[in-house]
Amino acid sequence: MPTQAFQPGDLYLLSPELSMALLALLVMVVDLFTRRRLVTVTVALIGLIIPLAFSISLALSLDFSVAHRAFFGMLVVDQYAIFFQILFVIIGAIMLLASYSYVGKYVRADGEFYTLMLFSLTGAMLMASTTELISIYISLELTSIPLYVMAGLIRTSERSAEAAVKYVLLGAMSSAILLYGFALLYGLTGTTDLMGIATSIRTAFHNGNFMELVAVIFVIAGFGFKISAVPFHMWAPDIYEGAPTPATAFFSVASKAAGFAALIRVFMDGGLFQINLLSLVIILNIVAILTMTLGNFVAAVQTNVKRMMAYSSIAQAGYILVGFTASLASKSSAGDAAVLFFILVYVITNLGAFSGIIALANATGGERVEDFRGLARKAPLLSAGTALCLLSLAGIPPTAGFVSKVFIFTAAWGEGQTLLVVIALLNSIVSLVYYGRIIKAMYFDAPLKEGRIATPLGLSASISLTAAALIVITFASQVLLAIASPAANSLLAFLIGR
Repeated sequence: MPTQAFQPGDLYLLSPELSMALLALLVMVVDLFTRRRLVTVTVALIGLIIPLAFSISLALSLDFSVAHRAFFGMLVVDQYAIFFQILFVIIGAIMLLASYSYVGKYVRADGEFYTLMLFSLTGAMLMASTTELISIYISLELTSIPLYVMAGLIRTSERSAEAAVKYVLLGAMSSAILLYGFALLYGLTGTTDLMGIATSIRTAFHNGNFMELVAVIFVIAGFGFKISAVPFHMWAPDIYEGAPTPATAFFSVASKAAGFAALIRVFMDGGLFQINLLSLVIILNIVAILTMTLGNFVAAVQTNVKRMMAYSSIAQAGYILVGFTASLASKSSAGDAAVLFFILVYVITNLGAFSGIIALANATGGERVEDFRGLARKAPLLSAGTALCLLSLAGIPPTAGFVSKVFIFTAAWGEGQTLLVVIALLNSIVSLVYYGRIIKAMYFDAPLKEGRIATPLGLSASISLTAAALIVITFASQVLLAIASPAANSLLAFLIGR
């Protein structure tokens, strides 16, 4: 592990994460003194400008032809880390807007809800920026522990309390599995630094190593829980259904994006693909196929929208694994650019879809598909934005979701993953069934009750912003893919010979 001494400039490299943590503390103090949700959310929204400004400043001021490492080599600032920093700030801003009315109506301790969300985002940002196993594990726990509490914050709801307990128990199990995988990697290489692990694997193991493969399997299992990949998905449906709907939306994007950010970083910068590659690709192919297939087929028979979206998020994780597998198979970051673009589109699309679900739950308390009946007559703009996001999730052309799938599948096809791509395409067709059911209910079914549904300002803003972003991404997809490419390429920058 690099042992350079601490420098004052290290704080600048840590500034996005540090400012996000300080913002979380500020929100907690403001809520303590005012107890007015409008003031608390306003402070949080304005405060997000600071970590965003620091991330943009780092992107513009640093020379990325050299490594920028800090805190004894545990923190790295590259295009990959900055990409996720900005993404997590976007998640925070949209969630603050989308959750405002719902939190005031259904959630106890609203100030604590926002504080927990900001602390979780701090951990998520660190998961993309750390290159040392212990720091990655601590960052993961900082991301996860607030989520356990957020799941149980619905007033007088036994389902919410049950969701929190299940999340804690299964989260502890997954953390133990991941930590055991990290311990095996340390035992094999003698270091917890990803660059040191990559160097050790390259020099010490030439003909494969069984224990290294076992360690990799444990790492996949540990991160598989965070990204809700099969067979580590069992937590998602019950917890998505029982948690507050804004918390469910946050789980579906922040937790998944952070899990993939760390997973890709560990495998690419840690060089875990350098040996046992064929076995690793087969394992990931199986996981990706099971994840896509189970997620889509089980989602198709759900009647509760939150459970449906839980299985939908499982299926989306399978698509991301297709691109990740393509990168490993080629021993390059070629597919990672498509993965980063897909994650960006998925985050925006899922937040928009959940904004529609939150609006319906806030107005009627309904969470079933039939509760969407006739929504287009009662809230036409809300329905239009929600429908656009659902069509994008399904991959209907020419939406941004369709473009992101084309990039992912093209990268995998180019690396010879033909069977994986064919199965992914078939699964995309299956997904039309359950996304289409919601759209049909909104536009073609008679409403259960007549009357208009008033959409709060925050929800209107979140739906409008996500819908507009999807339209822009559709037309600027090549530009955004070009922006994601340097971030993906930076993952291999520290490996010997690169």
